[in-house]
Amino acid sequence: MEIRGAVRKSAAVVVVLVAVLTACGGGSASPSFEEKRDQHLAALKTAGDLGRREALDVQRRRLVDGIPASASSPTRSDCEQRWKAGGSQEKTAGARDAFIGACASFPVPGQPGYAAAVAEAERQP
Repeated sequence: MEIRGAVRKSAAVVVVLVAVLTACGGGSASPSFEEKRDQHLAALKTAGDLGRREALDVQRRRLVDGIPASASSPTRSDCEQRWKAGGSQEKTAGARDAFIGACASFPVPGQPGYAAAVAEAERQP
């Protein structure tokens, strides 16, 4: 009869252990693929928006300094320096490239799309 009692105790311990592990593990479910993708895309958009704002800042400073409008947009190396100077770190793969691409492609005043780019860059995050 002692064997039957030991089996019951072991079964009870296993059931309790499974219940505890299930309860503890339930709250830490990893995000789904779609959630990870959405987070990644949001991080890339944020980096690109920051790149546009930095480009507009560089452009405005150059215009104030008397540099002609045709040469006022930052170059790729200017944008790389801004990335490094800002202490930015890549929070997601491609964030640096999104920043530099958005910064270096900012249009010069008078080009088509300039007003829209300025409006987009001036929007608060």
